[in-house]
Amino acid sequence: MKKWGIIALLTIAVLGVTAVFNRAESDDVNKEKMHLFSPYANKVDVYDITYPSDGLQVKGFLLQPKDIDGKNYPLLVYNRGGNREHGMITKKKLRYLSSWASKGYVVVATQYRGNGGSEGTETYGGEDIHDVLNLIKWGEQLPYVDPNKKVALGYSRGGMMTYLTMKNGVKFDAVVVQSGITDMFQFYDQRGPEMKQVLQEVVGDPKTQPELYKSRSVVYWSDKVNSPLLILQGDQDKKVHHTQAEKLVKLLEQQGKEYKYVLYKGGDHPLNGHFNEYNAEIDQWFTGHLH
Repeated sequence: MKKWGIIALLTIAVLGVTAVFNRAESDDVNKEKMHLFSPYANKVDVYDITYPSDGLQVKGFLLQPKDIDGKNYPLLVYNRGGNREHGMITKKKLRYLSSWASKGYVVVATQYRGNGGSEGTETYGGEDIHDVLNLIKWGEQLPYVDPNKKVALGYSRGGMMTYLTMKNGVKFDAVVVQSGITDMFQFYDQRGPEMKQVLQEVVGDPKTQPELYKSRSVVYWSDKVNSPLLILQGDQDKKVHHTQAEKLVKLLEQQGKEYKYVLYKGGDHPLNGHFNEYNAEIDQWFTGHLH
């Protein structure tokens, strides 16, 4: 009887641990598997997720290696660019993110509130930073993720979101920002009337509400950059001028921060024509700091 009693207790304990992990993985998060035509389809599972953030239901994605049993993968947080429906994560972007999942990362990405079917309103670096923070918290609890190993990749507006994530105290093993906004005042001044109107609507007027622009601009709080940072930039970027990156580089140098800056000759905003080069840089930066 004692033997069977011990076995029963061990069984209950194991089931209890499994239940905790299952709750951590699915607690308040709706996860639906996607069928994505991709070169990595035989290695990677892709999920459309809906998760809670500040009482809102926010849309996002989870991409993970198929082999998760007994594994502890690093978390890769991807922050998209654009505003509202412009720049939202599409199947093309998911195929790109699948390439990272195939290399052994669990990738999470948000559409941000007000975008891609999410509830709420676009705030472009305001309360929507909580959508990133809450997604990271959920990703760290996945039973096949090592919560002590995580990296971040931000593009354009997503670079700003990545800096804001660090401002909110999240530390990464390594961070990459591609064509990222560092100074919202300069971004506003150098964009055309259409983007100025968007910024007026979603952020405010930089002349009457400068605090809203400073709070989104890492050049005003560069001391909050707390993780090794790789900055990738094109010298022909017409949306985020390369001098934005160089303002931050100067501050990081003065503060003794760990960083690397790569400027691509002829590179535009998405660094078209430099795909293999910049992805090799990202891969090396991530693996070098994770291992």
